[in-house]
Amino acid sequence: MKHISKKEKINFYAGLSGQNMVYSLVGAGFFTYFMTDIAMFPAAVVTVLLIVMKVWDGVNDPIIGSFIDKHTFKNGEKLRPFLRYTPLPVGIFTVLVFLVFSTKEDLLWLRVAYFIIMYIGWDITYTLQDVALWGITASVSPNGDERDNFVKWARTIGSCVFGVFSAIIPMVIEMVANATKSKMATVTLVFAVIFGMGGAMLSIRAYKAQERVIVPPKQKQKSMLESFSLLFKNKMLMLVTLSNLFGALGFGGNLATYFFKYKLPTDFLGENSIIGALGITTIYWAITVGPQFIGMIFADKLKKICKGHVNVLIFAQVCNIVTKVAAFAIGFEGINLLIGMALLAVGSIPMGAISIAQTSVFCDSIDYMEWKTGKRMEGVTFSMQTFFTKVSSGITGGLTTLSLSLIGYKAIDDTAATFIGTQSAAFETWIWPLFMLTPAIASLLYIIPLLFIRYSPEKRAQVERELAERRAQSVANSTD
Repeated sequence: MKHISKKEKINFYAGLSGQNMVYSLVGAGFFTYFMTDIAMFPAAVVTVLLIVMKVWDGVNDPIIGSFIDKHTFKNGEKLRPFLRYTPLPVGIFTVLVFLVFSTKEDLLWLRVAYFIIMYIGWDITYTLQDVALWGITASVSPNGDERDNFVKWARTIGSCVFGVFSAIIPMVIEMVANATKSKMATVTLVFAVIFGMGGAMLSIRAYKAQERVIVPPKQKQKSMLESFSLLFKNKMLMLVTLSNLFGALGFGGNLATYFFKYKLPTDFLGENSIIGALGITTIYWAITVGPQFIGMIFADKLKKICKGHVNVLIFAQVCNIVTKVAAFAIGFEGINLLIGMALLAVGSIPMGAISIAQTSVFCDSIDYMEWKTGKRMEGVTFSMQTFFTKVSSGITGGLTTLSLSLIGYKAIDDTAATFIGTQSAAFETWIWPLFMLTPAIASLLYIIPLLFIRYSPEKRAQVERELAERRAQSVANSTD
């Protein structure tokens, strides 16, 4: 039986697109570059900031998820109302995070304090929205196949929007600043208003999605402590979360802009080009990551071939390891860079199915825990998704700036005539292997926890069948 209307899907996907416009500003590699080369925080300070912010995330996300699971609104829903009330504060805090009121060294303490306060405000409101947004994908339909299809297109559309905007926005910011001779900080703030506030307002449309799997009040968790105890009993969720934390160690991708800025000549794309390192990075990601969208579209077929979502995750990571190592061995001199990029493009195709497979595994873990304990935990489960998304970006960003500090990186003002040869010998030696090989190492570590998950398609069918019978019986009992 189908439950989700076409209109409901369109509204949810539109709202999801708006949310990803916001996150493309904060959750992508540009955010680290903004902190080091636009806000001009020293690399060591950025490392500390990212660690502090993500420690806060680690405490904040599960607490919010537990609160959502424990709390029910008067209409019986626990997720949809958050999709209505959180977008405005998310938009406001997004703009304030990108406000650079000074770059003076003697005001560093004030700039750091301001940044932390604004980020905490952004993080709380964004987490409330994000947990509700993805939590509702597990409740939008009791039909597992319909839910999988809904998740597939949600992940595909969301990832497309995030990928396109996180790649294009930095490039366009740089081009506008170069063409108009404006400060990067000023242009960045304008884009934060347009895409941060604009995306947040568009995200309100996700409120049109419906909660159709609602647990009776007697089955809800009685306390946050119970939510946490159930969370750590969810072995499937814990193993996938551990895999993602291992995957965050692949920080090399965040070094792309630094690599292109200091290893390629300024006239790489021709004389008087307004496309700089950020633009070249966009072109690089378009070629090497763009093909992931093919993998998203055919994620369901890949699931059948691999016999389950977990095997899809393993297969994708193996492809990433092979192509990254091959690209490193080929090198980046002359045409070799283009050959390596072609290899990475092919290897990235199955990587596109990862976000879809992970979300489906999360939804499966919610069903499994309800089947096993009688408790349904969309809030705390998807708070873990939000948790590892933000913590992973924090770990990746922190390791990026830490590695830059260790190899002697020093930001050079964009007015310099050339950037070639301006960095340390350690930078010249290590930037390429860090760029290429750390993602391969992280993919290898990512695979290990997945080998311990035992949830076959047959087990999934059994869980869904028995849950449907229990819910039908619960409805029958309530009407007697």
